[in-house]
Amino acid sequence: MTHASNDNTTLKINIMNDHNQEILKIKNLFVHYETEYGTVEALNDVSLSIFKGKTLGIVGETGAGKTTLAKSILRIIKSPPGRIVSGSILFEGTEILTMSDKELRALRGSQISMIFQDPMTSLNPVMTVGDQIAEVIYTHEKISKKDAFKKALDMLNMVGIRPERGKDYPHQFSGGMKQRVIIAIALANSSKILIADEPTSALDVTIQAQVLSMIVDLKDKIKTSMILITHDLGVVAQTCDYVAIIYAGRIVEYGTVYNIFKDPKHPYTKGLIGSIPSLVYDVERLQSIKGLMPDPTKLPKGCSFCPRCDMAFDECQTILPDLYNIDDEVHSARCLLFSPERIENDRRRNE
Repeated sequence: MTHASNDNTTLKINIMNDHNQEILKIKNLFVHYETEYGTVEALNDVSLSIFKGKTLGIVGETGAGKTTLAKSILRIIKSPPGRIVSGSILFEGTEILTMSDKELRALRGSQISMIFQDPMTSLNPVMTVGDQIAEVIYTHEKISKKDAFKKALDMLNMVGIRPERGKDYPHQFSGGMKQRVIIAIALANSSKILIADEPTSALDVTIQAQVLSMIVDLKDKIKTSMILITHDLGVVAQTCDYVAIIYAGRIVEYGTVYNIFKDPKHPYTKGLIGSIPSLVYDVERLQSIKGLMPDPTKLPKGCSFCPRCDMAFDECQTILPDLYNIDDEVHSARCLLFSPERIENDRRRNE
């Protein structure tokens, strides 16, 4: 018992230290897409914090709002149809949503960089890869084009590509090599935050682990913070410090990676983890989550997960739950099972 108590104390101290190192704060963010079929409520009241040197994993199904969240941070949502309705995104205390175009250009690539899903469409086919990396460096640093190109070759070497290949064009590289070039571009200016949106999803499974390991190693070397967007919980377990589970545009559970994997609370999180094959337990069938995500133009009045939830009760259909604190400084879940009223009623029934 003493050992467990010490572990909990250490965890709380680390969490408090992280909170003192907040680099990005997202608060009450709403993002909609206006379409001919109706208003898509892509993000609904999302609040998150990213801490210096830490990695936050954003996990959810396709269409949950993960990429919209990433693009909102850099303000690159195409408008129309996309629109940031309300909210706040603070980078080191400065509001991104009110920045001028000039301030945004200075921010992107220099302070906050992004690795997109598909390396095939992220590179200019008529420019050498060396010139593309050098362009990013020259744009943000006060150095000559010659020095920028030299640094670009150093970045290629850092990501495991021979510097002499800086004169080659994207079509001369494999998918995995192109993704390494994209990573070199994203990290060329030692950004304070790296957003990696499904960085290995377009790659062959045999090189996914190599590329992901390289991203993490470079992140630690440069001491940058990272937002890792993925649907792969195995990747999250290996690389993240904190995890946010997103469903139908809302954060339904948030905590340390230990919280999420050792003590998941939200029924959706439990379903996700239950669908992962285990090396420890022998089971005939994996668990699955019944049904599909709701139509984002017609979200339920109450809990969005209610139609798929085996633990739902009547109130879930009409009451939208808050993100309730669970048991420490961080862990929280958006479920009426953890509302103070429900907990108090359960306590009274058990007395």
